Amino acid sequence: MLRVVVFCLAAVTLGLITPAAHAHCPLCTAGAGVVALGAAKLGVGPMSVGIFLGAFAVALGLWVARLIKKQYMPMQREALALFSFATTIIPLQSMLADYTSVYLPFWGEFGKTILINRFLVGGIIGGILLILSPYLSRKLALARKGKMYPFQGMAITFSLLVTATLVIEFTS
Repeated sequence: MLRVVVFCLAAVTLGLITPAAHAHCPLCTAGAGVVALGAAKLGVGPMSVGIFLGAFAVALGLWVARLIKKQYMPMQREALALFSFATTIIPLQSMLADYTSVYLPFWGEFGKTILINRFLVGGIIGGILLILSPYLSRKLALARKGKMYPFQGMAITFSLLVTATLVIEFTS
């Protein structure tokens, strides 16, 4: 657990000493990818790695969607984010899969046991947190009468991801 705390503190410190950011999405995309790789190397659980990789995949998809100026189909931005998520997370499941089971006693005569892929659940949580962070950033800016903190979007994104990772690592 000490390694998880040290890793999270290092990630936050690295985010705070970044000298300048000229574009929000590429910085968040690269940051989420680097944090996920570092977490895997330090032995952090697959669900926590899934959180960062899910956020990385969705951020990459949303960033690429912004580069395409013409809209070829309805909900193109969301489709590209989903495609990026699927092509990043699904191939990595074989290497990072970690299963847990849930017993549902009320399902059928004898109950039912369901296997849950913790890496995939972590990826979905990370993607959802990344999608929520701009909304939370706008709400914070409105609460401050339109003023934003430096690196506010990046700080909110990483705070959400690191908090979710710490909660998962310390409760499982």
